[in-house]
Parts: sequence; structure tokens; C-alpha cells
Amino acid sequence: MRNLDLEIPREKLVVVTGPSGSGKSSLAFHTLFAEGQRRFIESLSAYARQFLDQLEKPDVDAIEGLSPAIAIEQRSGGLNPRSTVATVTEIYEHLRVLWAAAGTPHDPETGERLERMTAADMVEVLSSEPERTKLVLLAPVPRDEAADAERLIGDLRRQGFVRVRVNGEILDLEEAERGWPERVETVEIVVDRLVVREGIESRLADSVETVLRICGSEARVLIQPPGDEAWEERSFQTSYRNPATSFMIGELSPRHFSFNSHLGACPACEGLGTERFCDPGLLVGDPELPLLQGAITGWWKKGARRGQSLQGELKALLAMFGLAEDAKIDGLSEEASELLFHGGRLATGWKVGVEKKPQFKNYEGLCNEAERKWRTARSEAVKRRISRVMAERPCRVCGGRRLNPAVLSVRIEGADRWLGIQDFCSLPVDEAVAWLADVQLPADRAAICGRLVSELRERLSFLVEVGLDYLGLDRASGTLSGGEAQRIRLATQLGSGLTGVLYVLDEPSIGLHPADTDRLIEALKRLRDRGNTVVVVEHDESMIRAADWLIELGPGAGEQGGELLACGPFDKVGDESPTKRWLEAGVAPAAASGASGDWFDGRVVVRGAREHNLRGIDVEIPLGRITCLTGPSGSGKSTLADDILMRALRRHFHGGTDRPGAHDSVEGLEGLGKAVIVDQAPIGRSPRSNPATFTGAFDLIRGIFAKLPLSRQRGYGPGRFSFNTRGGRCERCEGAGRLKIEMHFLPDAWVECTSCGGKRFNRETLEVTFKGLDIAQVLQLSVSEAKGVFGAVPKLSGILEILDELGLGYLKLGQAASTLSGGEAQRLKLAVELARPAAPHTFYFFDEPTTGLHFGDVDRLLSAFVKLREAGHTVLVVEHHLSVIAAADHVIDLGPGGGRKGGDVVAVGRPGEIARRAESATGRALAEFFGRAGKDKASTP
Repeated sequence: MRNLDLEIPREKLVVVTGPSGSGKSSLAFHTLFAEGQRRFIESLSAYARQFLDQLEKPDVDAIEGLSPAIAIEQRSGGLNPRSTVATVTEIYEHLRVLWAAAGTPHDPETGERLERMTAADMVEVLSSEPERTKLVLLAPVPRDEAADAERLIGDLRRQGFVRVRVNGEILDLEEAERGWPERVETVEIVVDRLVVREGIESRLADSVETVLRICGSEARVLIQPPGDEAWEERSFQTSYRNPATSFMIGELSPRHFSFNSHLGACPACEGLGTERFCDPGLLVGDPELPLLQGAITGWWKKGARRGQSLQGELKALLAMFGLAEDAKIDGLSEEASELLFHGGRLATGWKVGVEKKPQFKNYEGLCNEAERKWRTARSEAVKRRISRVMAERPCRVCGGRRLNPAVLSVRIEGADRWLGIQDFCSLPVDEAVAWLADVQLPADRAAICGRLVSELRERLSFLVEVGLDYLGLDRASGTLSGGEAQRIRLATQLGSGLTGVLYVLDEPSIGLHPADTDRLIEALKRLRDRGNTVVVVEHDESMIRAADWLIELGPGAGEQGGELLACGPFDKVGDESPTKRWLEAGVAPAAASGASGDWFDGRVVVRGAREHNLRGIDVEIPLGRITCLTGPSGSGKSTLADDILMRALRRHFHGGTDRPGAHDSVEGLEGLGKAVIVDQAPIGRSPRSNPATFTGAFDLIRGIFAKLPLSRQRGYGPGRFSFNTRGGRCERCEGAGRLKIEMHFLPDAWVECTSCGGKRFNRETLEVTFKGLDIAQVLQLSVSEAKGVFGAVPKLSGILEILDELGLGYLKLGQAASTLSGGEAQRLKLAVELARPAAPHTFYFFDEPTTGLHFGDVDRLLSAFVKLREAGHTVLVVEHHLSVIAAADHVIDLGPGGGRKGGDVVAVGRPGEIARRAESATGRALAEFFGRAGKDKASTP
């Protein structure tokens, strides 16, 4: 940024925009938020500040009127497998209290509702029976005490009792002593016999208390209505217990509903909800080979004894089922396959005895053997090797619901059905809100729990406001996209009720369909209307138009950026704003021209996709084309692309261990040479990873430095110029250039190394220069600057040229990977693929590659897609950006809504055809987009 002076009004929605790398994040996060955080830290005690005194002050002269700042960044939901949407938003804490206070236990075996009563409740129920009703109060005797009849009868005489009920028959003690049965099923003490009349409550209360004093938790009563000869038996419980199945659950507390507590967690998976198991598909290396010629690779090393013994087992198996020696895995019957992988009785081929009976042995099965060895392995190397054939699945005990069966059986009634706490969490947010609207609370707890329900409904409504109504509360936070995780944090802030705060957000519209963006804008306006200032780094057209104040930086990226082009209300900003000119001209970025010629014959077809909310759909992806998969948020795009297709591709080409989601088959993979998955996963999580190392450019640069005269004179090899190995790096920071300060009450902080000044290398290494630049200075070059320095090195300049063409010319070669956005990381991966030599037909998958791209940058990305298509490759893009959808050759639109309202194929065809489909949310947005662009795309062939 170039010495900017600007004013940002308070209590307004402020959008900061401009090309990628123009300085937006530097202004919003590294200046405004960083200074707000620094001033907060200065308010802490001297003891706390001693851990933070090395934090750098932002490079700014002065910021006046700065409010306390909160950053809501675009980062993944985390890798903790126990973290869910419910726990991240703290909704689960409220749910645990609600279910502990208002939940009704049910028997997990029978589903029978369990109720408990106090002694006063029992007296009230019995005394309300019609007058002259006969009552016999019984106290059950435990079976082990009834085993010694003589001792039991003696004890009863001493206590003054005169009758017992044995196996359903009432006897005097003398009769019982003379005719005690050999087999005793039940024994009950007859505590009292009485007839219901006015004033009986006192005697009834004494008798009930006597019964409970004897047996603890259960009172049984025989009831004979007046004029009726039949007796009815009833059981009254003071605890949640089912006498028929002996199931009992004690007093409930919120800890019982926590899957992080031993009181509530499933004993099998310990609250994770998943378990490791051996997947038979991962044991099979090449299904086209015969079994005896290496079809099964297993977990053992090549040539290991276990592989040799497997040959004998396979021969015995084939002989047992009468199969030829060249049989393949798909030639095995279901019974033979079950025996091979899961064990059973295996014929050895030997015959014994005079009758020559075939001999069998108990065969463990390959999957059972792998699971046993994985559990008992002490060596990490062995465990890692076995992990190649292990996958994850929902826990078979709890069904992936994390809690033990007793806790799962505690339910609350609402909206015509009873739900347990995890049943509720499995609902999409919008259905959860509707269920809470009709929740039935116990009368004695309605006043207290009612406030709890109101709080829950309000928190859930915030998730609806930010466009996450399709999410389930039990969704693992690690599976959320960066945009979803950011909107969850935004919803949490909406519920906090803070005022006078500066909120800084990083592209919150990421992952949102244009049809859902309006709700997000309304949520941001609510934050603003509470007296907060909301600063949003954003490229979305709707967000920019809704802004109260627009700040635009540019005109280019890196050294060409950092200037203030526009600052003011959107409607008063003039032609000095390139973004305003884009929007007012109504011209979208130039779309990539559609592919000409006939369609390829090849297709990749996913059949019967039914994972999550997908409704058994068949989806065809044409080969050799740019296909855009789109639809409203939660419509099933990620499930289809990530959970099914990408996992199937990883398994087919790379031996991936993740199981594809539920589907029938994926056809057409034989037409592909390989698959490249370019998602938004970070390229590294520490300062050591950077664009130069990721793209391989640093290896070439180190090779150049190793060939310089001074390096040859001193005997320096390429390793001398690596910050990951000893010799040339700074040993204080071990080549990181920064030191990590671990905090106990704040996130860990990184500060510049005082020994090398952040240069990463020692003094001797920095004495070697190329064109006047040492290795540390080379890492500080931007991609565009490096092109001029290394223009004479063909392979290196080729990599840098591709990075520049993708709009990454502003990136510094040594910029820490942890500071890159998801879109920048994805374009780096794309650059690596484009720099590789020509490959056979490749299937490229991109997950929202326009993240962080300004309108002009989208053109560059589309040009790269066209290059891939013209090279004969297939490109599949999951995207909401209308320019990308309009430029695609083929569009697959899912919907019509999100969550349970989605999962269907709404429209398939070229962009112009989709725009004419009024029932498609994408079609309506495309029609409006084409209208603004002044182009009749409906006629596009």
C-alpha cells in the first residue's frame, strides 16, 4: 500500500474491493484488525504482555477512532474430528441442558416410554381410584435373596409381615414355608391390603413408603375395581426403569449428553462416531489379474512371508468352490468372497480317517486379520503400512451418533414426533427450527425450559440468515468449506449481541449461490444496525451494490497495486472506480468461447448417487469439455463431486482409502489417463511452504546458485541454499525466518527472527549472489519481477510465466503458504499442472476456483481452463460465479433448493438453455446476468 490516507465511516457496511493482490487484505486485516488487536493486547496486564511484546506494529502512521476489532476470516472448520456445527456455534451446550432437563427416557430395546413417580404421586394416583376399589401393595424381593427361603421367611416374621406372593400366588408365611416351590420366578412381600375410601391417604402413604424402603425404586399394586373379579397389576417406578427388560437409567445431567464425557460417549467409538475397518476393495490391487497372480496386494511388503502363505490359502479356496486357477476376484461367489475377506470354515484339501473326511480349519479372513494387527501393532511403521487398507465408516454400535444407546433413547416430543438429541442434530437447520416451534415441554419445567427453547430458536435463526439452513448440526466442522466456516462464525457473532465493534470479514459470500446472497447481506446489515462497523473484503456484485461505502484499491496487483482508486458511497463513486465501470456498463467479463465441433463420444457417468440428500440421480459429464456443476447452497454439489466422484477417481488412479459415498457405479473412467484434483486445501500450514517450493521453482533456483563461481569455490551444493536443511540456514529459527510464540490464552503468534532478520539463511550463504541478488532477496521477488531476473532459464521462466498468466504475478516467491487464500492455493496447483509435460487425457476437478478473484482476474482463469480443454482434457468446475457458468460448455444444475429440498438434477445443457429454465435458481440468475451483459446468450449454440 502506497501511503494511503482514507476515512472509513462508523456504523456502515463498507466493502473493500479491487484486483487480487491489490492490497485489500493488507488494509483490512494486516492494518485495521492488526492494530485493533495490538491495542487490545496493550490493555492486558504486564504479566500477559511479556509473552506478546514482540508482536509487530502495523506499518501505519496513525489510526484514529478505531473500535475493538473482530476478524471473521475464511479458514476451514478445523481438523478436530469431535468438532461439529452444533459445538462450534455452542448450540450443543444449550441442547445438552434442554435434554437433561426435559428429556423423557425410553427403553432402547423396546422403545417403551419410561416414567418415574414420587411416593406422593403414587398416593395421589391410587387414592383417586373409585371408592371400594381393593388394593394390595407389594414389595418385590430380589431373586438372590429369595433363594434362601428359610432365612427370608424368618426375616419377614421378625418385621411383622404375614403374607408373601410367590410366583403370582398370595400365601401366608406358614403356607409359604410348607409349600415353597422348587423354581421361584418372583417373590413379593404383601405390605398392605386396603379398600379405597375417604381419608385413606395417610395409611396409603405409610404403606407406599414402606414398600419403597424395602425395594428401593419400585412399588407393585394389585387393583380390583368394585364389582369386578379380575385383578390388574401395575408397577410404579421412582427411577427410569423398565421392569420387563430390567433397563434402568439414573439421574440425567448435561454431561450425560456430551460425547466428550465417559458418561455419554459410545463405548465402541469413544464419541468419535466413526470406526476404522479393513475395506476389501483396498486389499485388491489389480482386479484384472487372476487371484494367484497378484490380484491381492494386501498390507505386507513385497516378497514377505505373509504373501507366500496367502498363495496356499487362495489355492485351497479355489479348490473348495471348484474354481479354475485363473479365476479373478469378480469370479468369486458371494460365499467365497465372504470367506476370503471375513473368515469362516476353509477346506484344507486334506482328508483324514478311514472315511477320508475332508479337513477344515478356522480361517480368520484377510479383513479380520488386518483389523486385529492394526489394533495390536506397536510399531508406527507397521500401523502405517496396514493403514493403507483401512478406511472409516460410521460406528456400528451407535450408528455414527456418538452417544451410548441409553442416552440416545432420551427423547423430547415435538412436531408430532419424539426426537433424541442426536436425532435433532441430524435435522437440517430449517427443519430444526420448525420442530422447536411445536416442542412439548413437561408442565413443571415449561417455564425454565421455555427460555432455553427461545434461545435455541434464535441461534438457529442466525444460521438461516447467513444461508446455512441446509446444514445439519451434526455435520463435522472439518468438512465445511472456508465460506461455510466463516458464515458459522458470523452467525455466532450475530448471537453475541455486541455493539460498537469493528467486524472485518474475508469474502463471506464464498460458496453461496446468487439466490442465497441476499440473506447474507441482510445479516451483515443487522450487525451494522446494532451500532457496529462492518468491513468486508469482497468481489461479489450484489455485496458491492449493497455497500454503504466502497473502498477500491488497485489498479493492478503487487507492485502495480496499493493505490486508493475510489472511496465513498457506491452511488457517488465515479469513473475512477474500475469496479463501478464494470457494474454500470452491465458487461460481464469476456466468457471463454464455447468449444466448437461435435461432442466427444466419451462420458463419465455417476449412476444412482444417493449419498446424503442426493436422490439416486444419474449424472453425465462429457469428456473434453468444460462442465460447470452448480446449484443453491446445500443442493448436493459437494456430495456428488467430492464425496462420490473425486473419491472414486482417487481410488481408481491413486489408490485412495476414502470410501466413495453411496452410489451404484462410476462409468467411463477407462477413457481417462489420470485425474487431477485441484481443491482449496492449503499448500502448507507453516512459513516453510511457499509458492517457490510448491511449484518446484525453488529447486531450479537453488541449482542456479549452486553453479555460481563462489559456490563452486566453497563447495556449496544445492542443499546449501535450502532453508530446510542444516548448513546454509539460520539455526536459531531453523530456516523459518520467524519464531513461534506459543500462547496459553490467544492463538500462537509468529515474530521475525532477530538473528537473521527474517532472511532464513546465515551470513556465508547470503554472500553468494546472482545478478546482485542473494538467495533471500530472490525469495522476496514477486513472480513478475522474477520473470525478468530468470528470463534466460527456460524451464524456470516457463513456470513463472504460467503463474503470471493466472494472475499470480504479485505473489512473492517466498511468501508463506499460510497467508495464501484458498483461491490463490488453487491457482498455484493449477499452475503446477499447466507446467507439466503433455499428459494423456486428464480429468481436472476445481472447487470454486474464483475464490478471491476480481472480475478482471476471472478472465485469466477461464483462459487457463480453455487451454486445458484445447489440449484434449476434461474440466469439471463446482462454481457459483455467473461468469464461469456462462463460459462453460455444459452445465449441470442441482436443486431446486438446499438440504432435503435439493438432491435432484434440475437442468442440464448449455448456459443459454439453462437460462430459459425458470424453475432453476441458476437459470433465473443466468437470465438476469445475460440481461445485464446485454447479450442474448439464449441463442448460443
